[in-house]
Amino acid sequence: MRMIDHDTMINHDTMINDDTTMESTSSGESALRSGSLSVIMANFNHGKFIPRALRAFLTQSLAAKEIIVIDDGSTDDSVRIIEAFARRYPSIRLICNPVNRGIVESIHSGLEAATGEFVLFAAADDFVLPGLFSRALAALTEYPEAAFFCSGVALVDNANRVIGLRPVTQPSRRRSYLSPADVRCEIAKTDFWFIGTSAVFRRRFVVETGYLDARLGSIGDVISSRALAFRHGFYFDPEVLAAYNKDPASFSGRSALSVANSRKLLAAADAWIAENLPEDVRGEQRRLFVRRMAFGFARLWVVWRSGTIDTDAIAEILDFGPIDRKILAALGRIPLASAVLTLGWMTLRQRPFGILALAEAWRRALYFHWSGKAKVQREVDKIADCPSCGTPSAAVSSG
Repeated sequence: MRMIDHDTMINHDTMINDDTTMESTSSGESALRSGSLSVIMANFNHGKFIPRALRAFLTQSLAAKEIIVIDDGSTDDSVRIIEAFARRYPSIRLICNPVNRGIVESIHSGLEAATGEFVLFAAADDFVLPGLFSRALAALTEYPEAAFFCSGVALVDNANRVIGLRPVTQPSRRRSYLSPADVRCEIAKTDFWFIGTSAVFRRRFVVETGYLDARLGSIGDVISSRALAFRHGFYFDPEVLAAYNKDPASFSGRSALSVANSRKLLAAADAWIAENLPEDVRGEQRRLFVRRMAFGFARLWVVWRSGTIDTDAIAEILDFGPIDRKILAALGRIPLASAVLTLGWMTLRQRPFGILALAEAWRRALYFHWSGKAKVQREVDKIADCPSCGTPSAAVSSG
């Protein structure tokens, strides 16, 4: 079992985007142009973020065939901003839902309207960085068996500050195609490689298998990508090629910070996996995914805490017994160190990943902080602080 990689001459710790690195592959520039990419972006009241997201799409070195924006009944100035962009850029298409239908139905509407060979499902408050489109189409052209491409992603806050790196654990330190067999092997040690902001899918595979089940809410893309990876494999590039806005008020944030909703999603995920994943991985994945996803939900109660950590909520999500609950409660009351100690106990008890995978994640985070973060921040600033870069004046004044 061997992952096919392209990094025999590239530093394994590379995480920074260089738009020229993969422009020319063995398939050549003509192969890049032979494919077509549809961007599908759902929006609800994200008028302040839309100019940034659209600028980032429009300034890619390899243009998207179409940028389909589905406005889901926004009450802010979103529609006016999108219309201003669309008047200037014919590739932008606006679909307006007469009433709020939810993100899943909006994405499905966009997928039905899309005509590209490849699709990227974007969130209005996230954005891509230079080189994503060209890297993705080059990889998917070279590996037609791959269901999708995904890459490293920078976490940013609402002030556009880079605050972290995802995925926490990655499937390969090198640019690689991972076969279905590789996925089965690697997922035992690492997980959650698919960050939607950077994922470019082969549309026919998405249509064949379905994408985003309404029952799965904010984790629908995570599970759908998982199913595609098990069936077809995928291509991973560790370089940072997109930015993800980490906001507790976002769709995923609101879902995670509700005990009832978290438990409902975990139950739905368990049922969906039992019905839809390949038979040889269903049993293991039901246990593994639910345990890891529960840890992810609980972790956000620590990261996004307001004041004292709600250890009762964490214990409920993790289904902890009386002893663990008492330990968590005690750790949560320790001044200054409560967050670190709570996360440490959660990790020890849940064991979401292997020790070596967590050690490697810690090393990568340190390397990124000291050697890569500044360059990514400059890329983010170029997009966030350049209102004239592909932005109609009407949109600037509104956004």
